[in-house]
Amino acid sequence: MPSARAQRARLWPAAEALAELVSRLRTPRGAVDELAEARELLAYWERRAGQLPRWALLRRREARTMAARWRARVRDAERVRYGTGLLGAASQLAVERRMPTTLAHRGRQAVRLAAYGAVATGVTIVLVLLVAVIVAADAVLHAL
Repeated sequence: MPSARAQRARLWPAAEALAELVSRLRTPRGAVDELAEARELLAYWERRAGQLPRWALLRRREARTMAARWRARVRDAERVRYGTGLLGAASQLAVERRMPTTLAHRGRQAVRLAAYGAVATGVTIVLVLLVAVIVAADAVLHAL
């Protein structure tokens, strides 16, 4: 005869995930403090990477490297605290009103890439129009 836990898991698959989420939310304060400290240090290194001048290549590289390390630590701490996957992201959003660090970082990267693409497309269109105007002006001048 299967245990009550196995029957509950078979009847309602989300019960196991919900029970795991509750147990993770009851983690000791040390895990919460570790997550807060990791987020604080990640914010410091990201801010430092953004504030350093362009010519400070080594210091900017160090700041980007440290930000990547702390982003990984924040990601791991969030996974320990809230779980993985869609359920973990939803629970973090419900509890803290913030998306997981990895998702937020990927979103910023996507926005930046879209902006670069829009600028490149705009410059290309302007250059094509400029060439078309020059070709049309040349044709009109030769026709006269």
